[in-house]
Amino acid sequence: MENWFNKCNILLTGCEEASDVDEENPEIFIMAAASMTDAVNDLQDLYKESHDVEFVVNYGSSGQLRQQIVQGAPADLFLSASLGDVERLEEEIDIRASVELVENQLTLISTPGVEAQLDDWSSLADAELQNIAIGQPDTVPAGQYTMEALENEGLWSAVEPSAVYGSDVRQVLTYVETGNADAGFVYHTDALTSEDVVIIDHAPEGSHSPIVYPIAQLTDEEAAQDFF
Repeated sequence: MENWFNKCNILLTGCEEASDVDEENPEIFIMAAASMTDAVNDLQDLYKESHDVEFVVNYGSSGQLRQQIVQGAPADLFLSASLGDVERLEEEIDIRASVELVENQLTLISTPGVEAQLDDWSSLADAELQNIAIGQPDTVPAGQYTMEALENEGLWSAVEPSAVYGSDVRQVLTYVETGNADAGFVYHTDALTSEDVVIIDHAPEGSHSPIVYPIAQLTDEEAAQDFF
C-alpha cells in the first residue's frame, strides 16, 4: 500500500476545512494538528488528482483532537504533533496502524518592535516584554515542548509572569502577528508562513524532546487505508 505522506515532500505549513462533500465519493475524515494545515491541503490536492474522494478535516491542538476522537468524533486518520498523544490514544481506543512522518523545530519569534531585545533564547531572561505567547501546555504539544525547553534552560521563571496561552500553535502565531504578544514560541514551519514576525532563534539543542509528527489509522475504511 502506498504511503502518500512519505511520497510527498511534506512542508508543514495550513489548509481549509473540506466542505460541500459529494455524496457519491467516499469521505476521509482527518483530525490534524493545526501546524499541519498547509501540508494537509497540499496532500488533498495531490491525492484528488488521481482519486475520487472527499476530505473532511478538523484542525486543532493534538490534545484536544485526541479527546474528541475518544468521545466519538468521526476520524479515519489522526495526524498529531506529538508521539505522546498517539500513544495515549492507543491506550483508549483500537488503532489500526501508525507511522512517524516528519520532524520540526521549536522557534522563538517576536514582533519587529522588540527584535532588538532578543538575540537568542537566553536573552529572554533580561528582555522587557509585555506578553509572551505559548501554546497551552496541557493540550498543545508546542506548549509542552516550550515549557520543557524553558525549564531545562532555566528560563521558565523569567517567562512565566508574562505568559499568555494559545489554544493551538497557530493562535500563538496570530498573537505575535497582531502585536497582542511581543514574542512567542511556534514551530519553525509556522514561523515561515508569516511575514509579520521575526524569527529570533531555534530552541537550544537538546533542550526538549524531539518534535515528531506521527499519523495513526483509526478505521478500516478502504479510502482511508489507501490514503494512509
